[in-house]
Amino acid sequence: MKKFQVITDSTSDLEKKFRDQYDIEYFKMIFTIEDTDYEADLDWTKLSPDQYYTLMRNGKRSVTSLPLNSEFDTKFRKYLDQGLDVLFVTCSSKLSGTCDHARQLATELSKEYPNRKIMILDSLRSNYAEGMIAINAAKMANEGLEVTEVYDKLSKELLKYQVHAIVGSLEWLKKAGRVKASTAFFGGMLQIKPIICSDAKGNNFAYEKVMGRKKSIERLIQIVAERVEDPKNATIFVEHANCIDDANYFVSRIKEIVNPKEINLSNVGPIIGATVGPDTITCSFYGKEVDFYDGQEK
Repeated sequence: MKKFQVITDSTSDLEKKFRDQYDIEYFKMIFTIEDTDYEADLDWTKLSPDQYYTLMRNGKRSVTSLPLNSEFDTKFRKYLDQGLDVLFVTCSSKLSGTCDHARQLATELSKEYPNRKIMILDSLRSNYAEGMIAINAAKMANEGLEVTEVYDKLSKELLKYQVHAIVGSLEWLKKAGRVKASTAFFGGMLQIKPIICSDAKGNNFAYEKVMGRKKSIERLIQIVAERVEDPKNATIFVEHANCIDDANYFVSRIKEIVNPKEINLSNVGPIIGATVGPDTITCSFYGKEVDFYDGQEK
Protein backbone atom coordinates (compact mmCIF):
# COMPACT_ATOMS: atom_id res chain seq x y z
CA MET A 1 0.00 0.00 0.00
CA LYS A 2 1.35 3.40 -0.99
CA LYS A 3 2.42 5.51 1.99
CA PHE A 4 3.46 8.72 0.27
CA GLN A 5 2.78 10.80 -2.81
CA VAL A 6 5.49 11.96 -5.21
CA ILE A 7 5.21 15.50 -6.54
CA THR A 8 7.60 17.26 -8.90
CA ASP A 9 7.47 20.52 -10.87
CA SER A 10 7.31 21.78 -14.45
CA THR A 11 11.08 21.66 -14.92
CA SER A 12 10.96 17.85 -14.78
CA ASP A 13 9.31 17.79 -18.26
CA LEU A 14 7.45 14.60 -17.27
CA GLU A 15 4.94 13.62 -19.93
CA LYS A 16 1.41 12.57 -19.06
CA LYS A 17 2.05 8.91 -19.92
CA PHE A 18 4.65 8.68 -17.14
CA ARG A 19 2.71 10.81 -14.67
CA ASP A 20 -0.31 8.55 -15.15
CA GLN A 21 1.68 5.30 -15.14
CA TYR A 22 3.46 6.05 -11.86
CA ASP A 23 0.89 8.37 -10.25
CA ILE A 24 3.07 11.49 -10.10
CA GLU A 25 1.69 14.96 -9.40
CA TYR A 26 3.43 18.19 -10.44
CA PHE A 27 3.38 21.86 -9.57
CA LYS A 28 2.88 24.09 -12.58
CA MET A 29 5.33 26.95 -12.74
CA ILE A 30 4.42 30.11 -14.66
CA PHE A 31 5.80 31.67 -17.82
CA THR A 32 4.97 34.98 -19.46
CA ILE A 33 5.31 35.55 -23.18
CA GLU A 34 3.88 38.43 -25.21
CA ASP A 35 2.50 39.92 -21.96
CA THR A 36 0.34 36.83 -21.36
CA ASP A 37 0.76 34.56 -18.33
CA TYR A 38 0.55 30.80 -18.82
CA GLU A 39 0.81 27.84 -16.51
CA ALA A 40 3.80 25.72 -17.54
CA ASP A 41 1.53 22.89 -18.55
CA LEU A 42 3.58 19.86 -19.60
CA ASP A 43 0.69 18.74 -21.83
CA TRP A 44 0.90 21.96 -23.88
CA THR A 45 -2.87 22.58 -23.79
CA LYS A 46 -2.69 26.36 -24.33
CA LEU A 47 0.35 26.74 -26.57
CA SER A 48 1.80 23.96 -28.68
CA PRO A 49 5.58 23.45 -28.70
CA ASP A 50 5.65 24.72 -32.28
CA GLN A 51 3.75 27.90 -31.36
CA TYR A 52 5.93 28.48 -28.30
CA TYR A 53 9.28 28.09 -30.02
CA THR A 54 8.10 30.00 -33.10
CA LEU A 55 7.38 32.96 -30.84
CA MET A 56 10.88 32.66 -29.43
CA ARG A 57 12.39 32.40 -32.91
CA ASN A 58 10.57 35.63 -33.69
CA GLY A 59 12.34 37.33 -30.79
CA LYS A 60 9.72 36.98 -28.05
CA ARG A 61 11.23 36.23 -24.66
CA SER A 62 9.59 33.83 -22.21
CA VAL A 63 10.00 34.86 -18.55
CA THR A 64 9.45 32.24 -15.86
CA SER A 65 8.28 32.37 -12.26
CA LEU A 66 7.46 30.01 -9.38
CA PRO A 67 4.17 28.15 -8.96
CA LEU A 68 1.47 30.13 -7.20
CA ASN A 69 1.37 29.83 -3.40
CA SER A 70 -2.19 28.59 -3.68
CA GLU A 71 -1.12 25.65 -5.85
CA PHE A 72 1.59 24.62 -3.39
CA ASP A 73 -0.87 24.79 -0.52
CA THR A 74 -3.73 23.02 -2.30
CA LYS A 75 -1.71 20.11 -3.65
CA PHE A 76 0.25 19.48 -0.46
CA ARG A 77 -2.97 19.47 1.57
CA LYS A 78 -4.72 17.21 -0.94
CA TYR A 79 -2.40 14.32 -0.11
CA LEU A 80 -1.79 15.14 3.53
CA ASP A 81 -5.55 15.06 4.08
CA GLN A 82 -5.59 11.56 2.56
CA GLY A 83 -3.17 10.42 5.28
CA LEU A 84 -0.19 10.27 2.90
CA ASP A 85 3.27 11.64 3.43
CA VAL A 86 4.70 13.75 0.59
CA LEU A 87 8.00 13.66 -1.30
CA PHE A 88 8.54 16.73 -3.47
CA VAL A 89 11.31 16.24 -6.05
CA THR A 90 12.27 19.80 -6.97
CA CYS A 91 14.32 21.52 -9.61
CA SER A 92 17.89 22.21 -8.50
CA SER A 93 17.99 24.96 -5.87
CA LYS A 94 20.87 26.48 -7.86
CA LEU A 95 18.51 27.10 -10.78
CA SER A 96 15.18 27.89 -9.15
CA GLY A 97 13.68 29.21 -5.92
CA THR A 98 11.06 26.44 -5.91
CA CYS A 99 13.00 24.23 -3.49
CA ASP A 100 13.52 26.90 -0.82
CA HIS A 101 9.94 28.12 -1.20
CA ALA A 102 8.58 24.60 -0.73
CA ARG A 103 10.72 24.05 2.34
CA GLN A 104 9.24 27.16 3.96
CA LEU A 105 5.72 25.99 3.25
CA ALA A 106 6.50 22.47 4.44
CA THR A 107 7.67 23.87 7.77
CA GLU A 108 4.37 25.69 8.19
CA LEU A 109 2.23 22.74 7.15
CA SER A 110 4.11 20.40 9.48
CA LYS A 111 2.60 22.35 12.38
CA GLU A 112 -0.88 21.51 11.11
CA TYR A 113 -0.03 17.92 10.17
CA PRO A 114 2.32 16.76 12.94
CA ASN A 115 1.80 13.09 12.07
CA ARG A 116 2.74 13.49 8.42
CA LYS A 117 6.16 13.85 6.77
CA ILE A 118 6.78 16.41 4.03
CA MET A 119 10.17 15.73 2.46
CA ILE A 120 11.69 18.21 0.00
CA LEU A 121 14.35 16.59 -2.21
CA ASP A 122 16.61 19.05 -4.02
CA SER A 123 17.29 17.01 -7.15
CA LEU A 124 20.33 19.11 -8.14
CA ARG A 125 18.89 18.56 -11.61
CA SER A 126 16.29 19.78 -14.07
CA ASN A 127 14.84 18.44 -17.31
CA TYR A 128 14.24 14.69 -17.59
CA ALA A 129 17.06 13.93 -15.14
CA GLU A 130 14.79 15.44 -12.50
CA GLY A 131 11.88 13.54 -14.04
CA MET A 132 13.79 10.25 -13.80
CA ILE A 133 14.33 10.82 -10.09
CA ALA A 134 10.60 11.43 -9.65
CA ILE A 135 9.78 8.25 -11.61
CA ASN A 136 12.09 6.12 -9.48
CA ALA A 137 10.72 7.69 -6.31
CA ALA A 138 7.19 6.86 -7.45
CA LYS A 139 8.15 3.27 -8.29
CA MET A 140 9.37 2.83 -4.72
CA ALA A 141 6.29 4.58 -3.33
CA ASN A 142 4.08 2.15 -5.24
CA GLU A 143 6.05 -0.73 -3.73
CA GLY A 144 5.07 0.48 -0.26
CA LEU A 145 8.41 1.91 0.92
CA GLU A 146 8.54 4.66 3.54
CA VAL A 147 9.17 8.22 2.38
CA THR A 148 12.28 8.62 4.55
CA GLU A 149 13.79 5.44 3.13
CA VAL A 150 13.24 6.62 -0.44
CA TYR A 151 14.52 10.12 0.34
CA ASP A 152 17.73 8.70 1.81
CA LYS A 153 18.28 6.29 -1.06
CA LEU A 154 17.80 8.90 -3.78
CA SER A 155 19.90 11.49 -1.96
CA LYS A 156 22.92 9.20 -2.21
CA GLU A 157 22.72 8.79 -5.99
CA LEU A 158 21.52 12.16 -7.31
CA LEU A 159 24.76 12.78 -9.20
CA LYS A 160 24.24 9.63 -11.27
CA TYR A 161 21.11 11.14 -12.79
CA GLN A 162 22.45 13.45 -15.42
CA VAL A 163 21.43 15.70 -18.26
CA HIS A 164 23.71 16.92 -21.04
CA ALA A 165 22.61 19.38 -23.69
CA ILE A 166 23.53 21.46 -26.71
CA VAL A 167 21.86 24.74 -27.67
CA GLY A 168 21.20 26.38 -31.00
CA SER A 169 22.23 29.83 -29.84
CA LEU A 170 23.86 31.41 -26.81
CA GLU A 171 21.43 34.31 -27.07
CA TRP A 172 18.79 32.75 -24.83
CA LEU A 173 21.31 31.78 -22.17
CA LYS A 174 22.50 35.39 -22.25
CA LYS A 175 18.97 36.73 -21.76
CA ALA A 176 18.48 34.33 -18.85
CA GLY A 177 21.73 35.54 -17.27
CA ARG A 178 23.53 32.22 -17.78
CA VAL A 179 26.35 33.60 -19.95
CA LYS A 180 27.88 37.03 -20.40
CA ALA A 181 26.78 39.19 -23.32
CA SER A 182 30.32 39.27 -24.70
CA THR A 183 30.53 35.48 -24.56
CA ALA A 184 27.25 35.15 -26.44
CA PHE A 185 28.31 37.70 -29.07
CA PHE A 186 31.69 36.19 -29.89
CA GLY A 187 30.39 32.65 -29.45
CA GLY A 188 27.71 33.35 -32.05
CA MET A 189 30.20 34.83 -34.47
CA LEU A 190 32.51 31.84 -34.15
CA GLN A 191 29.71 29.26 -34.13
CA ILE A 192 30.80 27.97 -30.71
CA LYS A 193 28.35 25.41 -29.37
CA PRO A 194 28.78 24.63 -25.66
CA ILE A 195 28.06 21.21 -24.16
CA ILE A 196 26.08 21.90 -21.00
CA CYS A 197 25.33 19.64 -18.06
CA SER A 198 23.95 19.80 -14.54
CA ASP A 199 27.13 19.67 -12.49
CA ALA A 200 27.98 18.21 -9.08
CA LYS A 201 26.57 21.23 -7.25
CA GLY A 202 23.38 21.53 -9.30
CA ASN A 203 24.41 24.37 -11.57
CA ASN A 204 24.12 24.20 -15.34
CA PHE A 205 27.71 24.33 -16.51
CA ALA A 206 29.18 24.60 -20.03
CA TYR A 207 32.04 22.13 -19.64
CA GLU A 208 33.03 21.77 -23.30
CA LYS A 209 32.95 24.01 -26.36
CA VAL A 210 32.62 22.63 -29.87
CA MET A 211 32.76 24.42 -33.21
CA GLY A 212 29.58 24.04 -35.24
CA ARG A 213 26.20 22.37 -34.87
CA LYS A 214 27.03 19.02 -36.45
CA LYS A 215 30.16 18.54 -34.34
CA SER A 216 28.25 19.43 -31.18
CA ILE A 217 25.62 16.77 -31.93
CA GLU A 218 28.30 14.15 -32.57
CA ARG A 219 30.14 15.11 -29.38
CA LEU A 220 26.95 14.83 -27.35
CA ILE A 221 26.45 11.32 -28.74
CA GLN A 222 30.01 10.42 -27.67
CA ILE A 223 29.41 11.76 -24.18
CA VAL A 224 26.29 9.64 -23.76
CA ALA A 225 28.18 6.55 -24.96
CA GLU A 226 31.01 7.28 -22.50
CA ARG A 227 28.84 7.99 -19.48
CA VAL A 228 25.67 5.88 -19.62
CA GLU A 229 25.52 2.95 -17.20
CA ASP A 230 24.36 -0.52 -18.28
CA PRO A 231 23.12 0.65 -21.71
CA LYS A 232 21.34 -2.62 -22.55
CA ASN A 233 18.92 -1.92 -19.69
CA ALA A 234 18.94 1.87 -19.89
CA THR A 235 16.18 4.26 -20.86
CA ILE A 236 17.57 7.44 -22.42
CA PHE A 237 15.37 10.52 -22.49
CA VAL A 238 15.96 12.82 -25.46
CA GLU A 239 14.21 16.17 -25.76
CA HIS A 240 14.28 18.80 -28.46
CA ALA A 241 13.19 22.41 -28.75
CA ASN A 242 11.55 22.61 -32.17
CA CYS A 243 14.34 20.80 -34.06
CA ILE A 244 12.82 17.42 -34.79
CA ASP A 245 15.11 16.55 -37.71
CA ASP A 246 18.25 16.99 -35.61
CA ALA A 247 16.58 15.12 -32.74
CA ASN A 248 15.65 12.19 -34.97
CA TYR A 249 19.23 12.04 -36.27
CA PHE A 250 20.51 12.13 -32.69
CA VAL A 251 18.18 9.29 -31.69
CA SER A 252 19.22 7.17 -34.67
CA ARG A 253 22.88 7.61 -33.79
CA ILE A 254 22.25 6.79 -30.11
CA LYS A 255 20.52 3.59 -31.22
CA GLU A 256 23.47 2.76 -33.44
CA ILE A 257 26.29 3.57 -31.03
CA VAL A 258 24.83 3.08 -27.55
CA ASN A 259 21.98 0.65 -28.31
CA PRO A 260 20.01 1.28 -25.10
CA LYS A 261 16.93 -0.67 -24.08
CA GLU A 262 14.68 2.30 -24.81
CA ILE A 263 14.84 5.89 -26.06
CA ASN A 264 12.06 8.33 -25.19
CA LEU A 265 11.79 11.38 -27.47
CA SER A 266 9.78 14.42 -26.40
CA ASN A 267 9.73 18.22 -26.35
CA VAL A 268 11.79 20.45 -24.08
CA GLY A 269 9.21 21.93 -21.71
CA PRO A 270 8.37 25.63 -21.54
CA ILE A 271 10.36 26.42 -18.39
CA ILE A 272 13.62 24.84 -19.55
CA GLY A 273 12.94 26.11 -23.06
CA ALA A 274 12.72 29.69 -21.84
CA THR A 275 16.37 29.51 -20.79
CA VAL A 276 17.92 27.41 -23.55
CA GLY A 277 15.81 28.47 -26.55
CA PRO A 278 14.93 26.81 -29.86
CA ASP A 279 17.18 24.17 -31.44
CA THR A 280 18.24 22.75 -28.08
CA ILE A 281 18.72 19.00 -27.69
CA THR A 282 18.95 17.48 -24.21
CA CYS A 283 19.78 13.93 -23.18
CA SER A 284 19.06 12.55 -19.71
CA PHE A 285 20.11 9.16 -18.36
CA TYR A 286 21.50 7.25 -15.39
CA GLY A 287 25.26 6.93 -15.61
CA LYS A 288 28.69 7.62 -14.19
CA GLU A 289 28.54 10.00 -11.25
CA VAL A 290 29.05 13.62 -12.24
CA ASP A 291 32.22 14.69 -10.44
CA PHE A 292 32.97 18.16 -11.78
CA TYR A 293 31.71 21.69 -11.32
CA ASP A 294 32.81 25.01 -12.73
CA GLY A 295 35.70 23.26 -14.46
CA GLN A 296 37.12 21.86 -11.22
CA GLU A 297 37.20 18.33 -9.85
CA LYS A 298 35.42 17.66 -6.57
